[in-house]
Amino acid sequence: MLNFNRPQLRDLIAAPADIGQIQQTTMTLYQKQRQYVIDKQQWMQNDQALLELTASYTRVFADKIWEAFNNDKLISQAELLEHIWMNVASDANQRLAINLNYASDDGQNNTILFSINEALTAKAYLTAQHLPTLQQIKENASEAYFMDEEQFPALMQMIKLLYAANIQFQTPRETVLQPVDNLNFKVIFPADKSFSTRTIVTDNVHEPAKLSINIGNFDVRHFKVNDDEKNDVTDLGRSKISDSGLFTWEAETIPDLLNHELTLTISAVEVDALPCLEDLFVTSSSNNILMKTGSTIGTYKLELPNQKELGLTINSQNETLSLHYPDPETQIYELNHLYPFFSKWLDLAIQAK
Repeated sequence: MLNFNRPQLRDLIAAPADIGQIQQTTMTLYQKQRQYVIDKQQWMQNDQALLELTASYTRVFADKIWEAFNNDKLISQAELLEHIWMNVASDANQRLAINLNYASDDGQNNTILFSINEALTAKAYLTAQHLPTLQQIKENASEAYFMDEEQFPALMQMIKLLYAANIQFQTPRETVLQPVDNLNFKVIFPADKSFSTRTIVTDNVHEPAKLSINIGNFDVRHFKVNDDEKNDVTDLGRSKISDSGLFTWEAETIPDLLNHELTLTISAVEVDALPCLEDLFVTSSSNNILMKTGSTIGTYKLELPNQKELGLTINSQNETLSLHYPDPETQIYELNHLYPFFSKWLDLAIQAK
């Protein structure tokens, strides 16, 4: 349903197959065309026709992705490419996805490896359908992946090209063929500990009203300040915490606080006691890898033998752990190939939650 005599479409087809740029251009052309047709009565509520319009532009984007794959030296020379084909499909809710399929040697079976969802939006993302998982690559895995690992480099390169266009997987459990850097997931936290202190505001003109308490190596999850009439006055001041763990809340020149007793209550967690961190410390130590605390509470790093650091950051507010790695393209599978304990630890850390 596309008129390839339109100069903009011809330019799109002739343009270099840069996935990110092609996506932006295709999105712009699609949105303009959609806006043009939905102003007409016959198309305004014609869901079937509008779906086909979306599918037409999505197929153009899929073809340019295919071109990018074929232009890549590693992918184009791989035997894997002889088994790959792509299609655009819709689900029961008429949501479109670009599927990357693997054809078996005898051509009798097609397996969807992964999908690109919401391809013509800024929220485009990947969903693994049949890609290798943590369970399948760890030592003594009970379930093997259906594809030989010799095929992985080309498949990994396809995903790296999509990541360069900011089209990414959403969860770490989906597949090991995604970058270690910025991997983020929920983890189990120990029970919170409460801290509390009080003060009476006797001078709120020359000196700020101030509440301070040392919470040591605990990380703040939530805090509030109430006056003696149970009013929440937290937003009237500002908070800070020192490197030594001294938490301070103070409010300047607020007459309503004068002669009131203020109570600061903090809910905090001892991040060093997180089970996943304790497991990693034991595991890394048994592999002669040093694990250190970072410069701020909730940060850690592993000094790996390849002269690179694996960083960890704990976010107590949303109970997550984030990983950081200097090479943004290194995938879980690749790091685990160097350090086999990594997938086992990661699997347990995610699974526990």
